[in-house]
Amino acid sequence: MRKKTIISVVIILLAFTAFYILRPGGEKKEVSIRTSGIVEGMEVNISTRVPGRIAKIFCGEGDRVEKGRTVVRLESVDLMSLVEQAKAGIERAKAEVRVSEASLENSRAGIQDAEAGIINAAADLERSRVLMEEARKEMQRANYLYGQELISKESYDRSAAAYNAYAAEYKSSQAKLASARAKKASAEAGINLSASRIDAAKGALQEAEANLSYHQARLDDTVITTPISGTVVFRALEEGETVVPGVTVLTIVDMENLYVRTDIEETRIGAVALNSRAVITAEGVPGKEFYGRVSDIGREAEFATQRDVVRGRQDIRTFRVKIKLANPEGILKPGMTVDVEIPGEGLQK
Repeated sequence: MRKKTIISVVIILLAFTAFYILRPGGEKKEVSIRTSGIVEGMEVNISTRVPGRIAKIFCGEGDRVEKGRTVVRLESVDLMSLVEQAKAGIERAKAEVRVSEASLENSRAGIQDAEAGIINAAADLERSRVLMEEARKEMQRANYLYGQELISKESYDRSAAAYNAYAAEYKSSQAKLASARAKKASAEAGINLSASRIDAAKGALQEAEANLSYHQARLDDTVITTPISGTVVFRALEEGETVVPGVTVLTIVDMENLYVRTDIEETRIGAVALNSRAVITAEGVPGKEFYGRVSDIGREAEFATQRDVVRGRQDIRTFRVKIKLANPEGILKPGMTVDVEIPGEGLQK
């Protein structure tokens, strides 16, 4: 009887243990995440925007360079010549604008002079007309009196000569008025022509300025600076070689801000939080540990690391995680494969 009781107790204990282990929430939690990663850093490939021959490379592999420093310079004699030609073109266009504007002002002044001439010529014409009419009446009266033999032939001839003189003056005034009107019309045409020339000159000036901007930009592009501070890890070309846009001359990496890139399965990513502590080791540096903090967790799942063949279930995908690396001695290098462990204490943060 006692034996049966002991067996029953053992069975009960085993059942209770199994229930505790298998029940939801009763599974043993993983105390740390272990995976592998790659050491990376902000990397910039220095290339040119214009083709040309390399005149000077100011750094070599292993050199430290600061942001904004000139690292490559191309030969620029031809581009400098084009810039000077463009500047000369601007000066010519400006001169043409000045000449056209001066011509416009002359045409405007010509209109004012012509209008004043028209007023004076019209007044002279009216005065000549009045004098001619008076002389015509006097000549007609003298002709009547001469027919009645009341005046001499000489008196009649004087009145006829006076009329002819005033008639000639009237015709001259008519010609002067016509000339003044023609001058005004010519000045008005000159204004239109000068305005057109100004528009053309200003268009040429804009084109010359654009030409200068284009060549100046190309000249500026012969001097290449680094957009980041870092270390030159690769020098692809040498001085004297010809380079075309897009071809890498130097590769610069920010060695002071390295990080480890790793991919963690979606089944474990929930245990990783920003600022979680990480321990990094590398086979190439045996016995030494490096430390870091999780600085970025991908917002979307990426490639699948495991394919679930059970019908109705999805593949297990991964999330990209970046760990900012403390590497004060510069021992770890970009491209190194490392082992990553996010300890239990990090999982609780």
